[in-house]
Amino acid sequence: MAFDVDVNKVLETSMEAGKIMLENGAEIFRVEDTMQRISRAFGVKKGNFFVLSNGIFTTGLDGKENKCFAKVEQVPVHGADLLKVIEINQLSREICNGQYTLDEVIEKIKTIREGKKKSRSLQIFATALGAGCFAILLGGTIWDSISSLIAGTLLGLFMVFVSSKYLSKITGNILASALVTIVCLLFNDFTSVPTNMMAMIGGSIIPLVPGVAFVNGILDIGDGDYISGTVRLLDSMMVFLCIAVGVGVVLSISGMITGGFVL
Repeated sequence: MAFDVDVNKVLETSMEAGKIMLENGAEIFRVEDTMQRISRAFGVKKGNFFVLSNGIFTTGLDGKENKCFAKVEQVPVHGADLLKVIEINQLSREICNGQYTLDEVIEKIKTIREGKKKSRSLQIFATALGAGCFAILLGGTIWDSISSLIAGTLLGLFMVFVSSKYLSKITGNILASALVTIVCLLFNDFTSVPTNMMAMIGGSIIPLVPGVAFVNGILDIGDGDYISGTVRLLDSMMVFLCIAVGVGVVLSISGMITGGFVL
């Protein structure tokens, strides 16, 4: 490919692809590799990419070393949408095979970013279903599963309409875990059906657990990206701590009122 490429445009495109991957839960090495492949496919042979858990640093020169590019972009710690990671990954392979022009790639990336937004009802349904199913996996009965499903529904409503809009991440996770614990306690205290509190609460809080971030933090550390891995692990541990605080406070208050814990 000729070297009279628009270096700025190519590396901007690479950064946008990397940003989408990073903010949706991709590993650091995968982000860097994808950005490198895209830039090289369009003639930027000397691109340097340094990716952290919440930022991308990019510099580059074209083949004649007479065009340079430097940019830093912050990427807020986000949720995970692995479908977008897969789509960008696949797009990079197709780019390396010469299937698209740069302008076509820009449009493809724009389409992937906009994507098809998940409806609120679908998010709530998935949260409720996940809570109910995990209660069974944790040794609960069908009644425990139903209780967790109801708690998961309330959790989904809280996360979609309250926590994501008005609360910080720490406050939201504490209140969300407290909410599902209260619901599970009410089912345990005001129904005659025998219940397994451990299974009910455990299943209900599973949707709050940052599994992707935790696993990626371990992978990043294993791959030598210690800063990013540590940040991701710290973020995950903070969520775990918030969940523990929310559940523990409610159970402690319940124990003081009733004179004991029912688990």
